[in-house]
Amino acid sequence: MKTIFLLLLILVSPLALAERTGLGIAMGSPLGISAKRWLGESTAVDAGLGMSIGRRSHLSVHSDYLFHRLSDYYLNEEHPLDLYYGIGGRMKFADDIQIGVRFPVGLAHMVKDRDADLFFEAAPVIDFISRTGLDLNLLLGARYYF
Repeated sequence: MKTIFLLLLILVSPLALAERTGLGIAMGSPLGISAKRWLGESTAVDAGLGMSIGRRSHLSVHSDYLFHRLSDYYLNEEHPLDLYYGIGGRMKFADDIQIGVRFPVGLAHMVKDRDADLFFEAAPVIDFISRTGLDLNLLLGARYYF
């Protein structure tokens, strides 16, 4: 139990060290809450806690270090979309604890003078502890910044 607590602390501790924080929901695989903390103009740390829904439900927690390419794409020439990518870790509490490396890639749209964002993310996961294999997280979500 101490090991699990320590790993969770390591995954989410960067969120406490930065400037602006967003909190919201993420739908997909897994379904849950999402947090993001900006470290600078184009870097951020995110974290998620969610539950997979299906035949075998399980809890999942992840955190990633992200690089943003601001306003890289536009939707209708009015709505800038930021491309982001990064690396992080994931713990999945299934039959046993599975630990893997995530490689998220996504698009985010900042709305209302950057008080909120909408995002879509695809994150391949390579599990290497307790199970070796490949997984894919697909998320659609929104966060409010305070």
